[in-house]
Amino acid sequence: MVNQPMCPAVAENRRETRRPATVILVRHGETEANVLQVWHGALDAPLTQRGRRQVEAAGRGVADLSRRYPIDRFYVSPLARAQSTAAAIADAIDMTPVVHEGLREFDLGEWEGRTFQDLRESEDLWGRWDKDPAFAPPQGESPTSFNQRVVQTVQALAEKHPGETLLLVTHGGVICNVLATWVGDGPQDWQLWDPHNCAISVLQWDGEKWHALLINDISHLPPDAVVTQATDYATQR
Repeated sequence: MVNQPMCPAVAENRRETRRPATVILVRHGETEANVLQVWHGALDAPLTQRGRRQVEAAGRGVADLSRRYPIDRFYVSPLARAQSTAAAIADAIDMTPVVHEGLREFDLGEWEGRTFQDLRESEDLWGRWDKDPAFAPPQGESPTSFNQRVVQTVQALAEKHPGETLLLVTHGGVICNVLATWVGDGPQDWQLWDPHNCAISVLQWDGEKWHALLINDISHLPPDAVVTQATDYATQR
């Protein structure tokens, strides 16, 4: 049998599916809840003055990055702090983000809005999670269910858009779970990957596994927008 030349359109489609999907992850700017060490997963708080400087710098940082990784899709969490951050980036890259519910932060249910100290001392929250990551506060998520949600969300988006570059503006909990699961030793190591506000990470999906190209980069932030001492969750246990 004589091999017939492949139709150009078919050949291009096959090449497209072999190209990796690239995912750019950006955490939102600093909020008042971040400063006060209050759990805001489903709840929200306005950006601080430093947070506003961070999102302006993030816009410039993503615009620079897009020259290397031209952005095809732009998704954002429905929460206001993420959307404020996405708005600054949207102005810089002239794209409109699409809201995606799966990019929401960890919802603590009836325990939302309490300080980390209160959750540690009154509920032994981190101690409970050490013993049972499937534990969830009333009407809230557990570390296990949250990790499954966010990992499945990002994976599904990468598989939905093969060969494309996706920009996702989301939350610290989402990003550190994704990084811990795909780059680290598993979701139990999420603290090692907790991003600074407006940090940028870049991952690629080759159809079989994830590769890290950039991890929690803050080189685009001016010195006065950087918090030198990040939250040490180990002290919350």
